Amino acid sequence: MTTRVTLETFVNSTLASVLKSTSNMNKLQEHISTGKKINRPSDDAAGARKILSLRSDDLRLDQYASNIQTATSALSFNESSLNTVADVLQRITELTMQGVSDTAGQETRNINASEINQLLETILQSANSKRLGSFVFAGTETTTKPFEITRNSKGEIDSVTYNGNREKTEYNIGPNTNAQVNQTGAEIFMDKDLFGAIIRVRDNLADGTLTFARAELDNLETAAGNIRNSIAKAGSIASTLELSSNRIEQTKLSLRETLASTESADIAETILKLTEQQSIYEASLASSSYIFRTSILDYL
Repeated sequence: MTTRVTLETFVNSTLASVLKSTSNMNKLQEHISTGKKINRPSDDAAGARKILSLRSDDLRLDQYASNIQTATSALSFNESSLNTVADVLQRITELTMQGVSDTAGQETRNINASEINQLLETILQSANSKRLGSFVFAGTETTTKPFEITRNSKGEIDSVTYNGNREKTEYNIGPNTNAQVNQTGAEIFMDKDLFGAIIRVRDNLADGTLTFARAELDNLETAAGNIRNSIAKAGSIASTLELSSNRIEQTKLSLRETLASTESADIAETILKLTEQQSIYEASLASSSYIFRTSILDYL
């Protein structure tokens, strides 16, 4: 049976062919202008889902990297403060050893006691350090001044009280991975009675009670060792953060390469496809133009 092709059928078929070629050319031109082969989900639903997933992973890695940067900065500040304390404690130990020497006179001991008192003030300043408006050694009570003091009748520090807590501050630096960035004033300064040992050394030297002053040398060393351990802990965490940061950067590079290969258009290939579509479009127009010029009058 012969299928009859009407003029209407031919016209509709020709228009459909021209419109399809035009649509294909528009898409290819968009790919060239944007440099992307997927500009909307309808271009490639599976590819679009993959791109969204890759971008989500990229944003998550950016957050990890930002957290690491913040944590590293906090650790660096804390370590610097503790290094100051360690240096001051070293000087206090030297002054104490000079003062308890049998060759030292009371005048020397008084001078040493006075300097130790000033160094105690310096340590308190470090212990109450603030970074970006927050107290760094107060645990999570960052708006509370961690160390409060009382003074004796001579205006010297008589006792120190800790008002912070022992809670840890952690940053998320990877999937199910957190890093502690703080050390509390309680564990650094109070647990080994650092302030008490310094106050007793100062008072015993000023009073000339050398036996008691000598007894505090071991306590000073214990407190200093605790400070050194805190510095080492901060350094260890910083090293871990550096390794995590390097790993994240490597992952981000790999991820972005995958993202680029998934969504980026091959410009050379796209231009060839566009040229092909233009040829099809022009052929459709040419053939339809030739047929439409022919009419029944040509055969009368």
